[in-house]
Amino acid sequence: MIGAASGAIRMAQNASEGASNAAGAASDAVAGSAETVTGAADVIARSGAGDSWYSLASLLDKGGPIVAILLVLSVISAAVILLKIFQFWSAGLSKRSFVDPAVSKIEAGDHTAALDILKKHKTPLARAMAAGVRAKMRGDLRDEDVAAEIVRVGTMELGALQRYLRWLEVIGNISPLLGLLGTVIGMINAFQSLEAAGTQVDPALLSGGIWVALLTTAVGLIVALPAITALNLFEGKIDEVRLSMRDASARVIAALHARPSESHSMAAQ
Repeated sequence: MIGAASGAIRMAQNASEGASNAAGAASDAVAGSAETVTGAADVIARSGAGDSWYSLASLLDKGGPIVAILLVLSVISAAVILLKIFQFWSAGLSKRSFVDPAVSKIEAGDHTAALDILKKHKTPLARAMAAGVRAKMRGDLRDEDVAAEIVRVGTMELGALQRYLRWLEVIGNISPLLGLLGTVIGMINAFQSLEAAGTQVDPALLSGGIWVALLTTAVGLIVALPAITALNLFEGKIDEVRLSMRDASARVIAALHARPSESHSMAAQ
């Protein structure tokens, strides 16, 4: 009986030890789960903070005065682009339907009818052609004088189309340079912080300083790309108008030089 009692006591001790081990394992599992959740929350928080770099407040806070200047330049660029789009659209730069009827009236000697046709169209090309017709109607001028009047008015019209485009050129040129300047300044600050840390170097300190420094370059490129693209498109459209004016000027001069009888005989042929 004594042996049976001692065996029961040992079994009870073993059961107690097993229960305590199970409780320890359970507590370890709970602690590990808590650490995992905490780590995941930290990762989410860090990722959320990293994804918010493109917000306006974050850009101004991290980029400093360089980013503030770039944002001001972006507003100016957007305003100029919208203004030129409205100007080009309202000017009707693609309209060419009035050229042939006006030239036909000039060849027939009916300058008043040609001028009436040109007055109905408020385009730079029509105004340049009308200037040549008016110059001819004011007196018996030479062809060179009429051509000079067309060139004078055409130059003024092209100058109006080119107004404010210099802003886009300047913004497109200096925005990447400002961004690069901000990056250089940021890299200098990052390495100064790294030097101040001494032997206790934290890689996160260097990497964080580098990406903040590169932020200004990214903003500079984002500001410059639309400005340069719009500038090239606008200048291409102005070149088309310039070529059209040269062609129309030559046709007006030829029509003014031709006699009405010759133009009628050519039309009959």
